[in-house]
Amino acid sequence: MTDELLNHPGALIGDVRPTASYTLRVNGVDRPVTDAWIGESLLYVLRERLGLAGAKDGCEQGECGACTVQVDGQLVNGCLVPAALAADSEIGTVEGLSGAGGASDVQQALADSGAVQCGYCTPGLAMAVHDLLQRNHRPGEVEARQALCGNLCRCTGYRGALAAVQAVADAREAALEAELTAAERAAAAGPAAEPAPRAAAEPPHPDQGGELPLYADSELWHEADQLIPAQPQGETPRTGGYAYPPTPPHGTPVPADWQHAPAAADPFGTAPAEPAPAGPDPFGTAYQDAGAYDDTVYATDGYGTQYPGYDATPAHGIRLPEDENA
Repeated sequence: MTDELLNHPGALIGDVRPTASYTLRVNGVDRPVTDAWIGESLLYVLRERLGLAGAKDGCEQGECGACTVQVDGQLVNGCLVPAALAADSEIGTVEGLSGAGGASDVQQALADSGAVQCGYCTPGLAMAVHDLLQRNHRPGEVEARQALCGNLCRCTGYRGALAAVQAVADAREAALEAELTAAERAAAAGPAAEPAPRAAAEPPHPDQGGELPLYADSELWHEADQLIPAQPQGETPRTGGYAYPPTPPHGTPVPADWQHAPAAADPFGTAPAEPAPAGPDPFGTAYQDAGAYDDTVYATDGYGTQYPGYDATPAHGIRLPEDENA
């Protein structure tokens, strides 16, 4: 808020009054006020500068309650509050009670109960009832009388206003109970049935030109192995060393006598190794003829499996002396 000294229009020469420009937030809307005398009341600014004539100017002394408004949630008499001091506050007037152009439940209850005659005190009564029900959802008659004692009505008395308070409280309580009942029924019915999960899409088959998955334990890997051409099988002479048979593809039936099954031909075309020449080895141990060893003792593959006619390499028949340092 900025203050400045300006000549008041129509004032005598040398008569100056301090003015200010500020913004009032009324019913949730910012309303600018410019060049207003700082002594103007909130009631005057609302009616004469902002065009909100709902609050009435009755006594200008805070006695009749016709100018009742809310400032930051507190019920006040607009004629007693300087408007410049309410620049940073939330202001609520009777125009803010109605929604979508219709009367609020408080305004409608006042009209239905016969609490409206000349209408001059009605805006103040509506604001007082609204403020009461905001603070107390089920006020008694004594509490309602205390809340309305600051609003003077010279036409109808207060029976209609007290009946309106009770009617609004009953209607709001019934609406709340209906909402709670609906929520309880919805909770008892349980959550809505969840849709069935969608079946996972089958991965593409290798025969259809699809890509194979990257995980090794997939069944498609085994299916792809079935497509590998079978490697040629044949007898490999066992003289001159042992040739390990190639690993069969997945799904190849294993012969019943797998220990003595004929070895497969070397797929790489490598000639079988020649037998090691007899003679002293680098360690001074004389090589013996591979045929001199007993197949039942030495002709094994290192894992305990016996192969008849197996030519053991010198490593299988080396006997170290009892004294390793000899």
